[in-house]
Amino acid sequence: MEIVRDEEDECRVPKPPVDLAETAYLRNGYRAILRILIAEEALASESCTCLLDQFSWDQALGALPRFKTSDNPRLPFNVLDLYAKADALEAQLAEGCAE
Repeated sequence: MEIVRDEEDECRVPKPPVDLAETAYLRNGYRAILRILIAEEALASESCTCLLDQFSWDQALGALPRFKTSDNPRLPFNVLDLYAKADALEAQLAEGCAE
């Protein structure tokens, strides 16, 4: 599933499409997972360019087992923890790219 970019910030992971998951909680979690995946790849490759084009929503869905914290299908992960991890990785990337 292709990512449609927001016009404001071309490298910011946009809100997921409504058909990605049935609830906003799940969609927000998948957005955070995608942010983590992109930041991890950028850090591993030491890339300061936008990697958003190299990722898809399907990759966020496929990565769920790695981030799953519960067997409850409505709450398979903790979105706040995912956001915190994504924020930390993005801050680390920004710091490395600022040097």
